[in-house]
Amino acid sequence: MAAAAASPARASWRPAIPATSASRAGSCFPVGAKRFAGVQTRSTCLRRVTRLTAAQVKSGEAEGRPSKEIAAGSTPNEETLWRELETAIQEEDYTRAATLRDELRVLKEDGRSAVLAANTRFYTAFKNGDLVAMHQAWVKGDHVYVVHPAAGRISGYEMVMQSWEMVCDADHEFPLQIDLQDVEVHVRGDVGYVTCLELVRTNGSSSWGKQVATNVFEKVDGKWFMCIHHASHFDE
Repeated sequence: MAAAAASPARASWRPAIPATSASRAGSCFPVGAKRFAGVQTRSTCLRRVTRLTAAQVKSGEAEGRPSKEIAAGSTPNEETLWRELETAIQEEDYTRAATLRDELRVLKEDGRSAVLAANTRFYTAFKNGDLVAMHQAWVKGDHVYVVHPAAGRISGYEMVMQSWEMVCDADHEFPLQIDLQDVEVHVRGDVGYVTCLELVRTNGSSSWGKQVATNVFEKVDGKWFMCIHHASHFDE
């Protein structure tokens, strides 16, 4: 898109927050005098994620929806399917192995679509400044965290929501314009993540704020929720 080719700009759609010494020069939070004061960070550990399967998604295709609804508790266990596949191959039961491969492929595609839909729900809430939808997009727990551009990590559901309240309460007009580029979807079991380039601007602005983002999701009771959002200012 033509607007995206403009020189990198400060993102005027986020409130100012304290920057670390390494990121002060690239801060993209110039709006007003708001700060994430009192929103303390603490260390958390993301569960180990292995054997991730990636799917490339073209720009503008980031509003995916699950190909079908999967009832909670009815989703086949991926680890079990992998073990059964390995056993079938060892036993040279290739008919069974082919069936299991098909089941795994369908399971992965459903997972990608569902994670992409959860990613869309998050960005729709962000774009509209919709705090109710933003609360619903995140899983509740102490392990969740957010890293806004030029800021440290904010941990815990309540603190994360406070940070989004400050973003949504900033002095600018919603809805924002958000375009996602270079979108990739990765899923492994009950954990998935999306990487993308965020292009964001307010109505009437001629410049775009650019952030590289990683959004991590986990599946709870058959539904995907965000547990990590990490956005960093991007200079081309």
